[in-house]
Amino acid sequence: MGSDALPEDQQLTLEVARMIREYFLQQNAYHEVDTFCPMDKQFKLLKSIMSWGDKAHNALDGGAPIEDIMKLKSKDDLAKVKYEKEFDTALGVILKTMEDEFAKLRGK
Repeated sequence: MGSDALPEDQQLTLEVARMIREYFLQQNAYHEVDTFCPMDKQFKLLKSIMSWGDKAHNALDGGAPIEDIMKLKSKDDLAKVKYEKEFDTALGVILKTMEDEFAKLRGK
């Protein structure tokens, strides 16, 4: 039995847990940017993932389809941002995109 059998809010919780595991906890020792990660960068990344999760749960509670939430570009962008040399700039763009995407979901 897969996660599809779970209620949508629990599917979303599992997705956020997966994001934390893959985007935050996994580290690539051979990547020049990801080899060493300063504490403030770690904090900002984790905070951003948790923010995405909170917004996703709010959108789901507001009636947005889980399929639309899972397809958001900002979710995929959070996976890649840790490899950016200009992390703060890239994260700022992603956070703005995230706000816009969730605002559109609320508007549907």
